Amino acid sequence: MISVAVIGRNEAGTLGATLESVLPYASEIVFVDTGSTDATPMIAAAYGARVSNFNWTDDFSAARNAALTQCTGRWVLTIDCDEVLIAGDAVKNFFESLEYDSSAIAFTVPIHNVLQNNRRDTHFDIRFFRKESGIYFCNPIHESVTPSINRLFPNVEFGTVPFSIDHYGYSSPEKNKKKLDRNHNILRKWTESEPDNPYAWYKLGLTLRSRAARHASACLFKSFELLVAREDRNSFAFRFDLVRTLLDSLKGSDKALERLIKSEAARAFP
Repeated sequence: MISVAVIGRNEAGTLGATLESVLPYASEIVFVDTGSTDATPMIAAAYGARVSNFNWTDDFSAARNAALTQCTGRWVLTIDCDEVLIAGDAVKNFFESLEYDSSAIAFTVPIHNVLQNNRRDTHFDIRFFRKESGIYFCNPIHESVTPSINRLFPNVEFGTVPFSIDHYGYSSPEKNKKKLDRNHNILRKWTESEPDNPYAWYKLGLTLRSRAARHASACLFKSFELLVAREDRNSFAFRFDLVRTLLDSLKGSDKALERLIKSEAARAFP
């Protein structure tokens, strides 16, 4: 049984395409509305979703966990209102095979960001996972179930899926600016509440770079300093991307600092 979990607000223009794409595979659709003033909840209900309301608190994990608690399926698929599931003929057999698989825990899903001029970039995210009481979303933004899965199953190996997701949230300058502004506000609050969190500073630095804003390099360097000081630093998957992005942000402006970063990275991340 596959539960599809969706959260959203004022997504009437795109939600239908999202739900249409998952409908053939969903045993149930759980939709948590975070304050819509348009027809979003009615569209979700028209697709058979179980709709509930959630008071938005600038915390994506809180909203996603509210949806997760309502899922009754053995497996959960999460998708956003500006995304579409791209599936081939093998998907139904894949979902059916999981009913008899007691070893699988979670799967990475290719996410194709559709950019301006129809350009694309791809990353991978855990969007499909077994429903377990100890699996939940972490982080107020760039939320993920991965930390909770790693705590619950320390030696877990993530599987791959025969489907992907197309994401249209960055397909226009207006959408991109709106999303970056929102992300910046949440990330700023996150670094204030967790000043020793290297991942929060890393994501804030990336967002500032995307906005061509000042202090991006300073935030990335703060993340680097915090990370190399941790004994568990090599468990952070973003560490190499952090070093590359930090060095790229300096672009030869401070050769001494570049040498220091390279030296420290070689020592800390062998």
